[in-house]
Amino acid sequence: MRIYKVTFPDVTLNDMMRKVLSSTAGATFHEETPTFTINIKKEMIELIYKLAPSWYVIVNVFHASEKELMLCCEWGHYFDRLKNPAVQMPKIEKNCPTLYGILVGKDPDNVVDMYDHADSYLFGYRIPAPNKGALIENITHEVINAGLKLANKNLQVYRELFQNPPFPAWKDALNEVWN
Repeated sequence: MRIYKVTFPDVTLNDMMRKVLSSTAGATFHEETPTFTINIKKEMIELIYKLAPSWYVIVNVFHASEKELMLCCEWGHYFDRLKNPAVQMPKIEKNCPTLYGILVGKDPDNVVDMYDHADSYLFGYRIPAPNKGALIENITHEVINAGLKLANKNLQVYRELFQNPPFPAWKDALNEVWN
């Protein structure tokens, strides 16, 4: 299992992140984009994708460096359940192949698992920053599409865990990934 340590530009950034799923949007949708909106915060931006009423996927975006953006979805402490990888990983590989690919660094979309200073688990990736200016200037169609791809990957992991959990308690604990 490969986990990458992430450092945030501001240690309070993690405190501002919402978990991957939310029952509230946190921003207003425009009639021209009824399933997507952006929430701008001081140090980060949330890309919010609406799946259904009261079903939203949150992708957090911030500067990883001058030349890169970090897109990530926070899973909180959900994966603290992974206490004995030698025993648990074969079951995860069988029941949740998407999750397994992320955990072992073999995801076809290069999504990796990370954790931050608070040891919260994040699934995400870095992409080149289109502009060197303010964060909002970097929210292009490419970034929005990369966020959608990441949102779908996280939903796929959630679906696998819900429909075919590797361990029964993992399904019951999925409420932890909701805000």
